Amino acid sequence: MYSYDDLGEEPVASAPRRRGRKRPRRRRRLMITLLVVLALLGSGVVVGGLYYTSIKLPTELAVPEATTVYYSDGTTVLARLGEASRTIIDVATLPPHVPDAVIAIEDPDFWNASGAKISRSVARLAFDVDGDTLAVKARIAILARKLEDKLSKEEILGLYLNTVPFGRGAYGIEAAAKAFFGRPAKDLKLEEAMLLAGVLARPDGTYDPALNQSKAENRVREVRQSMLAHGLLDQARAGAVVMPATVPYDPKAAGSDLQRPVGLVVAHALSELRQTEAFKNMSWDQIRNGGFSIVTTVDARAQALLEKTADETLLGSMMAGQPANLQAAAVVVEPGTGRVLAYYGGHSGTGADFASWYYDAAGDATGYGAHPAGATFQVYTLAAALKKGYSAWSLWDARPSVPFPVTDRIPGKLGPVRNSGRCPTGKTTCTLTDSTVASLNTPHYAVTVSVGPATVIDTARDAGIDFMWTDPNAQQRRSRIDLRTASGGTLSPQPFRSEVGLGQYAVTVLDQANAMATFAAAGKRADAHFVKTVLRAGRPTHEEVLQNRDIGLSPAQIDDLTWTLSRTPAGKLKGIDSATKVGTWQVGKSTTDNAHAWMVGYTPKLGMAVWIGNKAEEKAIEDLNAKPITGATLPASIYRAFMTGAHVQLKLSPVPRFNPPKRTGDVSPPGSVPQ
Repeated sequence: MYSYDDLGEEPVASAPRRRGRKRPRRRRRLMITLLVVLALLGSGVVVGGLYYTSIKLPTELAVPEATTVYYSDGTTVLARLGEASRTIIDVATLPPHVPDAVIAIEDPDFWNASGAKISRSVARLAFDVDGDTLAVKARIAILARKLEDKLSKEEILGLYLNTVPFGRGAYGIEAAAKAFFGRPAKDLKLEEAMLLAGVLARPDGTYDPALNQSKAENRVREVRQSMLAHGLLDQARAGAVVMPATVPYDPKAAGSDLQRPVGLVVAHALSELRQTEAFKNMSWDQIRNGGFSIVTTVDARAQALLEKTADETLLGSMMAGQPANLQAAAVVVEPGTGRVLAYYGGHSGTGADFASWYYDAAGDATGYGAHPAGATFQVYTLAAALKKGYSAWSLWDARPSVPFPVTDRIPGKLGPVRNSGRCPTGKTTCTLTDSTVASLNTPHYAVTVSVGPATVIDTARDAGIDFMWTDPNAQQRRSRIDLRTASGGTLSPQPFRSEVGLGQYAVTVLDQANAMATFAAAGKRADAHFVKTVLRAGRPTHEEVLQNRDIGLSPAQIDDLTWTLSRTPAGKLKGIDSATKVGTWQVGKSTTDNAHAWMVGYTPKLGMAVWIGNKAEEKAIEDLNAKPITGATLPASIYRAFMTGAHVQLKLSPVPRFNPPKRTGDVSPPGSVPQ
């Protein structure tokens, strides 16, 4: 900070400013005429052509304006989009010293001269003219005169202030005020206006105090002296000017929002908007440069906490220091609304998405977020059994290996289903509750055969599984099946066999999180989404529609399902009721090595899914101590750490308790145990 009191500068006498059009000076008119003549001789263009009525005027020009993406509070910036950070404002709201400072240093003759520098700058932009040849300069001069015939000087100045680059990626005075001082342009102080006026000549950072303090100080002095010299500032105010403090700036971090994990949130938001009526005819670029304010569903606190627990690059996260091949993905959804509160699909926001998929700028499906669900799919098998009228306390065959001679498990072959564990009671028959906690395959496969694979698929779909992927084999590529448009029984040819009860088919982390939120909301399913509202010039152009629908389970059946899942040891939380399910899926045909590990679950306030697998080729997943990863290890650690912290940081306490079980359904459905 320093004062200009001791500089001893005196204002130079000049004519008072006049905000109106005056007869141009003779010398300037002669120069312009000469340039015009030279241009016409060189290009063969006639005067009438230059003034052809179809030439666009600035008032018709669609100036690219930055779109800003916000967290759910509508004020915290998540990312800034577009080729230029620009926000169009009414310059009439600016304090007078803002345009005065700009005019003083950039174009002191602006108000009184024809074809002034500022007018030429606007003409260059308005008519998209590039280059610095003599002919180009002549054309710019003519176009500037044309603008001044159609627009007032105030209008031209407004266009200039809203479009000119200031550095720090900011275009226009509003974006510049926020980039340099963290406040809107209408609140700029005199010395701040001087600094911004000074950087206009070199928006490359030459006069940015964060990059070159001494040059910035000298430049502010030049602006101050020019304002004094042209009668735009009196000596008393000039003497009180101090060097303003600016917002810290790291040029290496500029424009890096999309490189962070939240870049995937932006991708999902844009993909989602393109599926709506208001935005279906817009490209990604049109949205990014359309001056929109996109308010997402993502909570800044929840997002930061999820990254802190799941991002392998952050010291202290559960993934920090783990083998380089490992990748985590996690999603959190709000029960009852479907709002995605936190999303982690990978460290790079422009890289692979391991939590779900989206339509990219070209309209192509992008993402790697579909993984075999393993035993976590038993949640939907259990739900299907309850919906069918079976009891969670019904007994089922839990022998280590159970043959299913009438089955579609392996077309053309017979093969038993095996368990990797045993019933907690040690018996060969096991309740569905104990079978779920122990992740036993044979009871859940038997349920799938009994109720039918289509019923299990429909139950999963109703809960929130919108997409499922077929199992690839030598004759067929893996393909995505949209369950939203068809029931499990109407799919033809039928892509899913009874192995659906074993979790063989891939689903996304996002869909699993939404399904958990459905159970947390007592069986009221909402559609998962990333966008709350979109504004342009303060007016809404898109609003989320919050709707939920009953999935067909009674409140008592939901209580039985929740009670069963609450018995999973790995999902226990201190002081918070939690219902969870763990699961794994193997590497290839291995019966011992896992390539995928899951933890899915919910509290009365949040639904969450966590997956850990490989970044590239599938191989056995092991932790930093070379121990096999299961759903009860790293995925459960991420779940517990996030859920515990989130309920505090999001101020969700006191958290309601789960209801006690109701013991609904038939305790012994036909054929559940061997006779």
